[in-house]
Amino acid sequence: MSALSYFFTQLGQNAQLMQAYQQDPDGVMRAHGLTGEEIAAVMSGDMEKLKSLSGNDDCKAYLVISHGNGE
Repeated sequence: MSALSYFFTQLGQNAQLMQAYQQDPDGVMRAHGLTGEEIAAVMSGDMEKLKSLSGNDDCKAYLVISHGNGE
């Protein structure tokens, strides 16, 4: 399992990780070993890039969490 796939699995199972991610997505992804390329793909929502980087040909989609500015 790629670091990207593992991270999103953990994100879906760990409420504290999700809360931290919502506050600082870039920092949390970096702390969990994601590369700059992986982080950029997540933040851009580029599904083809996410599928490619995940290394999972069976990957149908990732739920990319968007971040509002609270307004």
